[in-house]
Amino acid sequence: MKLNFVFKTAIIVLISSTAKTGFAQVSFFNMPNPDMMPRVGYSYVEYDQYQTLKDNKAVNAYVPRISIQALPYLELGANFWFNKETTKSIDKVVLAHKWRIWLYQSEKYKISMSPGGWHSIYTDGDLSPKHLLYDFVGLTIQHSDVIYTRLMAGGYMKHWKNAPKIQDVKKTSFGALAGLEQRISKSLVFVTDYFQGSGEGYGLAPGFVYYATENGGNLPIYLAYQFDNDDRKNDLLLFEIGYMFQLFGEE
Repeated sequence: MKLNFVFKTAIIVLISSTAKTGFAQVSFFNMPNPDMMPRVGYSYVEYDQYQTLKDNKAVNAYVPRISIQALPYLELGANFWFNKETTKSIDKVVLAHKWRIWLYQSEKYKISMSPGGWHSIYTDGDLSPKHLLYDFVGLTIQHSDVIYTRLMAGGYMKHWKNAPKIQDVKKTSFGALAGLEQRISKSLVFVTDYFQGSGEGYGLAPGFVYYATENGGNLPIYLAYQFDNDDRKNDLLLFEIGYMFQLFGEE
């Protein structure tokens, strides 16, 4: 697919950039996570692979992503979802936005609210756009300069006017979401998140993030196993690698 090649090439070029780097987040798209980049002008690129271990090729996907810190409290981004092994194309572009509102800050505790949304636009003309709006509260407990515990909890609303008829999908649905991060060392973090509901990506995904460069500040490598809510044959091994750099502006 030419479109697939163009997007993957663009992501590789961005990752190979020599722009200045800063302290990274786990991922703009790994929800729920209230982290944002250091300042306006920073960008984060990532490549994800979703791989079945149950011989269910329909759930395999290859996803390059990019996000930009547009305002001190707003990130904008997009991801490009490819699944060439399905009989009916579900390739899509997902436009994303995430806000952060500080509710409380002290040396030991930080509480924030993070509303946002994903808007999926499908290459299959028979499928209408799918919209998901979410909001969650994050509590970070700082135990030392390095070690912290973070808890996230909230909910979402999903609306898909013209869902595939082969699936039992409601036009509008609601669900809860939750997450946990435990920093183990400068470079290693245990993470898990849970999405209530039925369909693609809904389930429990425990895993680890290893920050490979800049003394635990950049090049996060994420490996997790997702237990699907609907069926064990939909379980996935999740692999992600990302990089953050200063795209524009001055230090």
